[in-house]
Amino acid sequence: MSVTAAASMPSQHKARGILLYSLAIFLLAVMDASAKWLTHGYPVGEIIFFRSLFALPILLVLGLRHSSAPARLLATAHPWRHLLRGMVVLVTIVTFFIALRHLPLATVTVITLSNPVFMLLLSLVWLGERVGRRQWLAVVLGLLGVLVVCGWSGLQFNVYSLLAVGSALSYALASLLTRQLSATDSPATIAMLGTLIMLIVSALTAGSDWQLPGWGDWLVLLLLGLSGGLANFVNALSLRYVQLSAVAPLEYSILLWAAALGYLFFGEMPGITTWLGGALIIASGVVVAREKH
Repeated sequence: MSVTAAASMPSQHKARGILLYSLAIFLLAVMDASAKWLTHGYPVGEIIFFRSLFALPILLVLGLRHSSAPARLLATAHPWRHLLRGMVVLVTIVTFFIALRHLPLATVTVITLSNPVFMLLLSLVWLGERVGRRQWLAVVLGLLGVLVVCGWSGLQFNVYSLLAVGSALSYALASLLTRQLSATDSPATIAMLGTLIMLIVSALTAGSDWQLPGWGDWLVLLLLGLSGGLANFVNALSLRYVQLSAVAPLEYSILLWAAALGYLFFGEMPGITTWLGGALIIASGVVVAREKH
């Protein structure tokens, strides 16, 4: 291999990681819009069950295709850490879906974008990482952004806006667990085990309020499962090519997708406080990413 070719490999890997992470963010926006569509007619547990059920086949195919040892696709040396991650992801989705049922798509998305602030705080508490002045400034900006979106938009921190904040916190914890597991387990293993855990737990919540979906809703459920499963896999795969701190700012592109999908399918127009609060939250996330990088 020539010196030029060898030098280009890291940049090629970084570009691949950035593209994969961007695709994962778009797929998450599609999943969120699909979930909001379904939350008005079906229980959250049922939606999560079908999301997991439809995600498994595509995760299995992708896992077998990209795994060097297909027979060990579900093998891991850290089963309890996977169980913890699966439960944390489940909490993230449940709180997010409930918030989606009652709040505009873009509003919930903006609030959950504060997760880098919680990642910073969790890194301080859990990993013992030092936090500098600029990072504390990012924390203040992020929390101020949440206040602007919730307190100044008439929501006044009702239970649904608080659920969205809780979703951001649990998502941050799930991201840290994913980063730790990525050092030893393949993206396919992480995605498969997480989805299996959500499928089993959501099935245990089956109740009399579950109902058979109509034909149109079956298609939306399929889209929900495919987009969610692919997002989970592609997100984990992207972190093999690029550090999380390098792609973290790209996560904020989901606000643009959420605003567009919210307007197209639900007639929602984000207000000025949503954009202002979003700008503060995005600024805080960029500061966190730059300081880590």
